[in-house]
Amino acid sequence: MRLHSLTLRNFRGVKDRTVDLPGIGTTVIVGDNEVGKSSLVEAFALVFDFPDDSKSTRIRDIQPVGQDVSPEVTVELTLGGRELTYTKRWLKNRSTELSVVEKDGRRQTFTGREAHNEAERLFAENVDPVLWQTLMVGQGQSLILPTPADAEPLITAVTAESGTPVDGASMPLVTAVEHEFLRYWTRGGRPTGDFAKSAQHVAAAELAAEQALKAMDEVLADIRRAERLALDLADLSGRLESHLVSVEDLRERKKATDEILLRRDSIRSRAETARARLENHTRTRLDRERLLVDVERFTKADVDLAARRSDAETVARKAAEVVHAAEAALAEVVELKDERRAEVQDVERLVTSLMDRAELDRLLGQQTELLDVRARIAAAGAVLDAILVDDAVVNALEDARAKMVEARAALAAGVPEVSVRRLGGEAVELSGTGLDAGAGKKAPSSLGEDGSIELLVSGELVVGVPGAVEVRVRAGGEAATLRAAVDEAVRREKDLLKKARVKDLPAARELLRKGDLASAELQEARRTERSLTSGGDPAERIAVLTSRLGFVEGEELEEPAAKQPADVSVPGQMSLFEQFEPDENAFDFEDFEVPEPMDVGELAVAQRRLENARTGLAEAESLLADAEFAAAQARKAADEDRSEAQQARARAELAGERLAAAVEALEAARSVLADDDVEVAEVEATGEVEAVLEELTAVQEQVDAAGADRVAGELADALTVATRLQAERDVLRDSLRTTEGRLEQSGRDGLATRRDTAELDLAAIRLEHESLKRRADAARRVHETLGRHRAEAQTKYSEPLQTRIEALGRSVYGPSFRVWLDDDLAVAERELDGVRLSIDALSTGAQEQLAIITRLAISHLVSTGDGSVPVIFDDALGWSDKARLRDMGALLGRAGDHGQVIILTCMPDRYEYVPKATYIKLTA
Repeated sequence: MRLHSLTLRNFRGVKDRTVDLPGIGTTVIVGDNEVGKSSLVEAFALVFDFPDDSKSTRIRDIQPVGQDVSPEVTVELTLGGRELTYTKRWLKNRSTELSVVEKDGRRQTFTGREAHNEAERLFAENVDPVLWQTLMVGQGQSLILPTPADAEPLITAVTAESGTPVDGASMPLVTAVEHEFLRYWTRGGRPTGDFAKSAQHVAAAELAAEQALKAMDEVLADIRRAERLALDLADLSGRLESHLVSVEDLRERKKATDEILLRRDSIRSRAETARARLENHTRTRLDRERLLVDVERFTKADVDLAARRSDAETVARKAAEVVHAAEAALAEVVELKDERRAEVQDVERLVTSLMDRAELDRLLGQQTELLDVRARIAAAGAVLDAILVDDAVVNALEDARAKMVEARAALAAGVPEVSVRRLGGEAVELSGTGLDAGAGKKAPSSLGEDGSIELLVSGELVVGVPGAVEVRVRAGGEAATLRAAVDEAVRREKDLLKKARVKDLPAARELLRKGDLASAELQEARRTERSLTSGGDPAERIAVLTSRLGFVEGEELEEPAAKQPADVSVPGQMSLFEQFEPDENAFDFEDFEVPEPMDVGELAVAQRRLENARTGLAEAESLLADAEFAAAQARKAADEDRSEAQQARARAELAGERLAAAVEALEAARSVLADDDVEVAEVEATGEVEAVLEELTAVQEQVDAAGADRVAGELADALTVATRLQAERDVLRDSLRTTEGRLEQSGRDGLATRRDTAELDLAAIRLEHESLKRRADAARRVHETLGRHRAEAQTKYSEPLQTRIEALGRSVYGPSFRVWLDDDLAVAERELDGVRLSIDALSTGAQEQLAIITRLAISHLVSTGDGSVPVIFDDALGWSDKARLRDMGALLGRAGDHGQVIILTCMPDRYEYVPKATYIKLTA
């Protein structure tokens, strides 16, 4: 197959474009991103794959966005020796047209669906799909190494080169074996078809027989289970009856011991009451002893705290007198400090006013200098804005002048130089075209007496003596070109002079010099301005100071005049510095009265007064601090003494309250029981407790002898066991009834007959499956044997492809380059300089280069014959360095000698080393 041209209309972003391709050689199609390079490959695929009435999203996607137009593709190609012109339009006004010119010159025309079907048939008949996909590398696919083992044209080519018989891919025997193998097995080796169904039938029959046998086994198990349940039920019933007799015996024993337990509980209650009474009398005795101790202790504390209270109150009164005296002294010192602070503030205001006056004098001088600097900045800026000449313009003018001189020199050397001199009295007339008298002069129309002139003739010169002679001089064919070069150089110089607004090159150089002077002046003035305004704008500070000093409107002050630089003339331009209008935001010196310059001695006197006043204030503040400290210490001591007196008073009052409460509690206790009777009541309660405990000991001995405490627990345990035995008996009885019911139902279902039938069915199905299995195993053995021989043949016919890849690769990598192919004829490993690596271990650039080399090798092998297809690379060699690009470019150029190689790229520099390439430039 060879592509000759491809036309796209209304296809994505392409409105109308036709690309003509050479039938052989390397073609580089160059275009920017989004210009439609990849659309060419996409259009070729769509025109064969989709009919004109297709509603596929791939067809809708190629319609330009927002346009109701019909995408259209026309392709011209040679296919199987036939010349095809195939046009298809989708969506709107859809149509399909196919023109086929046979080898003998006959032409056939098809339209509509018939054209689509015929084109589809011819493409499928003449283009191997695996080979086409292998040699067409789309955008972003340049790293994918081809696996072309199923490409029929490649297999045919390598078979022819290797001399190995065809591996059987198209032989009837292998086809029959493959067909027979696939009757029984999938390509992955799993059973399929009738063989798989037979295996399923065997499995189902085995399951049915197994279920029938399992059902019979379950009946036998139920019989054994029923016998075991009957025996277990009889044994458990006997044990239950025996246990119920023991329960009745324990109930009789419990009735006999309940009376003794009631007597013991009554005595225990009396013992608890006597013990509580004894504890109450003991507690009463201890409380009486504590009350007597508290009354004695609180009486002594009351006397001591009353004396301490009197002493503390005397100390607190003396401390209050000290505080009063300290606060009086503090008030006197505070009054002195306020007087001296007022004096300091008055002097500070005076000093501040005098300093503002001095600052105002300094700022007025600075403002005058700043106005002068800003005038210089404005003037220099105006000059720079007016000058249109810079280094680039001067360089361009000099270059134009040099080219004009060169052109004139070439003209003088390449055209006739004619010298005309008048000798007699007859008039000599001059006319013609392309005449140059030198120095830009025009040729005269005639010569005066004894006149002469030398002319360069680039066109035609006519020299005539009226009525006597006429001489014509014509320049050669090259003269017009030389004259045009001179005219172009002159025009170029004039254009540059006009754009720069100068009359000639010296004037431009003078303007450039003046511009440099103005730029230097501007930079210096701006540095001075930044220095003068580093602390802020003087005008703003002047306005603040005049307001603060209270100057009022009065005599006008004439604004200081800015110094004007000397006028520097520039030919054809304004003067270097001109008068300018002052900045409208500058400080206005009108409407206020400027004070006379301040006397420096006055400020010094005021500062000494301020220093003396601050010294006096510091002394007063020191005295105040001392007085405040003394007053604070007196207050602190007075507060501590007063707090101590208050605490002594509170402690004395609390002691009196505790003493009164203790006495009151003692009197209340004595009113209930006298001190002597408390101990007697405790002794009597102790005797009562001892008597009840002796009686309780005697009754407990009777309880232990009769075992009364154990009888209730034994009876509860026996009742629990009886309940458990009854539940087990009920469960056994229900299980026995259920098992007997299943046995009765099994007898009615005829399980034995079902088992025999299932075993007979299983035997018949197994016999049929064994027959199919023998045939399937035979088909697999034959298939594996042929496959083994096919693999051996494939190893032999992979050698031509490997040899071709290595030959191409050595032109890029050198003589040490080798490769190894896998079963799919894909490159699996590469060796270079003795280092053997798998493809995955190579760099991205090396993988891409190897993929391109492999495809070119395949293209070489199938470049002749009807099975060949173009090699198409879209945006490849993006990971290669410059040295590799040089070698790969040479390889791509040589590949075009064997077939059609098409390269699409937005980076033409990658392919500058491709020799004999045809370049096609695509534009938007």
